[in-house]
Amino acid sequence: MLNTVMFGFISLPNFAVALTLSYFLGVKAGLVPAQGYTGPTENLVEHVKSMVVPVLALSLGQIAVYMRLLRSDLVATLQEDFILMAKSKGISNGRVLWRHALRPSSLTLLTVAGLNIGTLIGGTLVVEYLLGIPGLGVQVGEAIFARQYVQLQSLVAIIAISFVLINFLVDFLYTVLDPRIRERSA
Repeated sequence: MLNTVMFGFISLPNFAVALTLSYFLGVKAGLVPAQGYTGPTENLVEHVKSMVVPVLALSLGQIAVYMRLLRSDLVATLQEDFILMAKSKGISNGRVLWRHALRPSSLTLLTVAGLNIGTLIGGTLVVEYLLGIPGLGVQVGEAIFARQYVQLQSLVAIIAISFVLINFLVDFLYTVLDPRIRERSA
């Protein structure tokens, strides 16, 4: 049941999830602010509350993908010979899972996460603008409506450079997760 619900979130755009959560959690239930932002230095509890809807809106669709991807990679990794060797040495199942199986299984997850950064950035811009969170999303929206093309180009350049740097970091993390990659490139 939870799997089905999580995969349902994949088909929904971030802004639709944000508006729906804002309505139900903010307007109907009154648990979180429906719109706006409180800084962490102003009030830490209100800051956390103001970030619930944006975080859920941006992450719900991706959780199902990452969950299934990691699960399928772990199932394949747990059938490898080095896992059988670790178990035959008497290492506990938890230690085998965390120490030996999770690192090689995380490579595909890291690749997909790196590829999804662009989608996440685009979704963040829209969600920030809709929920009134001061950030690049609001600045991009204001630059578009005010026809401030130089400002808009600068913001797009910042976003593009951030995307490239994050993907560079993902490539670097490959060598941290799997030392064999480092050995091949040397």
